[in-house]
Amino acid sequence: MSAAVRLRRMRGLSLVEVMVSLVIGLVVVGAVLVSYITAGTTGRQQAAYSEMNENAQLALTLIARDLLLAGFAAPTGVAADGLSFTRTFASSPVFGCRTGFAAPSTTGAVACAASGSDALEVVYQADGANSVPTAADLPTDCLGNGLADAGGFYLAYNRYYLANSSSGRSELHCASRQGAAGQPLVDNVEGMSVWYGEANAASPRAVARYVRADAVSDWGRVLSVRVCLLMRSSEAVLASDEDTVTYLDCDSVQQTSSGGFVRRAFFSTTTLRNKMAF
Repeated sequence: MSAAVRLRRMRGLSLVEVMVSLVIGLVVVGAVLVSYITAGTTGRQQAAYSEMNENAQLALTLIARDLLLAGFAAPTGVAADGLSFTRTFASSPVFGCRTGFAAPSTTGAVACAASGSDALEVVYQADGANSVPTAADLPTDCLGNGLADAGGFYLAYNRYYLANSSSGRSELHCASRQGAAGQPLVDNVEGMSVWYGEANAASPRAVARYVRADAVSDWGRVLSVRVCLLMRSSEAVLASDEDTVTYLDCDSVQQTSSGGFVRRAFFSTTTLRNKMAF
């Protein structure tokens, strides 16, 4: 075999072949990296949505439980008409402010603040069956505080509102008329909106309209309550400011998430069964 033939057989890759191989390799590696980053971002977002679902379910369950008790008052006898019972108290089962409570822990009637998110007060007669009694066997409010005697019975005034934590995160809080400072229940609740199902005088057992707190004409005719909580992820999960995720807020208006956080609105409607029954 001649030397020229041996040299041709020993020849390596040309510069063009090397460059083509490098380009193909870079394309493959880039595709793998993009797939990895996308999978990681999607996974973080799904975990955030799962966390928001759990927090919203907990918060709405706590509020709905109280709303199911709203207006409860033990019967004390038969009314003069012989058709209904007299009861321990007859105040409105719920009260709300569209701008929040000025002083949620006040021992008297709560007043509305100048600005803020919706706030809700739920009133009912508490006892050992619908609350967790203290060691002294006293019925308790939403914070576990023993209630004061209101004349042979105990009234819970549970007030739900939003407030910021020390870290600046918005949380769902509860306070009561007992005067103790409000305490956080669920964190990362960025907004709360409440609608009240109000009946009219002609048909007191049927909801005629849903209105916000500032449009309720008679709190004694509220038969149901619709609550919306706008939840936010606990951590920023969007990869960059260029990543946009839209959501519908409590007013069903499309918004774009900011700050790298994802958001979602959750709704729950509860009938005040103690108002529907009598």
